[in-house]
Amino acid sequence: MKYTVNRNGAAVTAGITGRLTFADAPHFPQFLREVMQETQSCTIDLSGLEFIDSTGMSLFIHVYDQSRAANVTVTLKGATGPVHEVLSRAGFKDLFPFA
Repeated sequence: MKYTVNRNGAAVTAGITGRLTFADAPHFPQFLREVMQETQSCTIDLSGLEFIDSTGMSLFIHVYDQSRAANVTVTLKGATGPVHEVLSRAGFKDLFPFA
């Protein structure tokens, strides 16, 4: 997993590319800190995400929990192919707005 975080005032846009797997779990808290810091809304662009395993999906549960605790609205966008299918089947559209 590689990620970017861009700030434009109070709005945050983050991008995740590559594969989101068990191996990324130790690095994900840093990503969350950067995304949730001093913002009320964040868009996470998944257009470059090629693969997500079950651990990767559980990391998005942490995004959901942290966003609720911090009162931050997180929108997921750009998921395609198998990543979109997996997130949809797992019910993530009930947790996050999809753009």
